[in-house]
Amino acid sequence: MIKIESAPLAIMSRYKQIERSDKEAGGILLGRMIENSNDVIIDEVTIPCPHDKRSRFSFFRSKNTQKTINSRWRTSQQTQNYLGEWHTHPEAHPSPSDTDVRNWQNIMTKGIFDQDFLFFVIVGQITVSAWELRKDDAMLFQLRQID
Repeated sequence: MIKIESAPLAIMSRYKQIERSDKEAGGILLGRMIENSNDVIIDEVTIPCPHDKRSRFSFFRSKNTQKTINSRWRTSQQTQNYLGEWHTHPEAHPSPSDTDVRNWQNIMTKGIFDQDFLFFVIVGQITVSAWELRKDDAMLFQLRQID
């Protein structure tokens, strides 16, 4: 089970693409894997930085984010991990584009992280959707929301 805390959810929601002039935004998911369980908690997200490339229909995160990942790992005594990516879509109920899926698979195969899975969140105008991608089978699973 993955839980997104209210603070990171509120931060991501601030970037919803409601107006036609709103550009895609995104960042990374940081959190903790709970010992002796399969539960994961997302307790922090990064926000877009000036070096990111943003347009109405695309978002490309700059490489500068790696410094944040390394810093959080050190300052948390190796408990806060990189757990995935988030970005927005200018649609009510978001679904990943082919470009999103290719990018996520690229992150999964070329990225360096401790666990064998990553989460990908897309913030739509009305709903927030999440997917899990696992290293072992490269299958993308949409997660369902439990309140």
